[in-house]
Amino acid sequence: MPRSEELIYKTTSNTRLRLHFAWPSEQRFTGPRPCVVFFHGGGWRTGQPKQFMTFAERLAEVGVVGISAQYRLMRDGDVLPMGAIQDARSALRFVRAKAAQLGCDPNRIAAGGGSSGGHLAAMTAVLVDPKAPAPAGAIDDPADDLGVSARPNALFLMNAPLNLERYERPVPVDQRRQLSPALRVDAQWPPTWVFHGTADKLVPFAQAGDFRDRVKAAGGPEVVVQGFNGRGHGFFNANRGGGEDFEATLATLTAALKKLGWIG
Repeated sequence: MPRSEELIYKTTSNTRLRLHFAWPSEQRFTGPRPCVVFFHGGGWRTGQPKQFMTFAERLAEVGVVGISAQYRLMRDGDVLPMGAIQDARSALRFVRAKAAQLGCDPNRIAAGGGSSGGHLAAMTAVLVDPKAPAPAGAIDDPADDLGVSARPNALFLMNAPLNLERYERPVPVDQRRQLSPALRVDAQWPPTWVFHGTADKLVPFAQAGDFRDRVKAAGGPEVVVQGFNGRGHGFFNANRGGGEDFEATLATLTAALKKLGWIG
């Protein structure tokens, strides 16, 4: 597999979806490396992978393969981001299946993202019971190799909507529940770090604590919630303000990778 900055991971009926890479130095960092796959925000309808390339590039400096994923955006008439969810899960499967060629450790793959991208990252961790009802439709692409797990080994979520039943939308509540990661956690949920502004008016800060409590009640690992006092939605972006919140988010994310034992 060529060592390129972009790689097609999936072809749909009308587009080729790409992963954008930031590679660690092969001279400084040898052997399989941990990787983090990021998903951009934009309400599932807008946005581009470049949003998280600064995160990917900075992580590459400490030996992590940084990846920012393209996914299908909702179009006019769409009411649920089913294509985006399927693509996010496809991206995790691709990285895990191609780990050796990508220089990644298949047991050290994290997913992350901001806003709707954080929701997509969390949805990659959801387990699917083929016998359970799926009122919103399949969250796995039928073309995927379901023998390859989409569940990441860690999650980094930034002001992510994690419980969609709490929003008033013209979508049946059973469909919103199916797409609510907070309602689908289990005892094997991956270690998770949540970054959230306390003044977020789009995704209430209380969702972060509720998610943490639900994972604990399910017997899962500790969920670390880092609140950013007085900050609103999208505080973590590299181009927001003077970059202080981006640096703080990156520092906590890097510390989390060290706590996991993924980097030195």
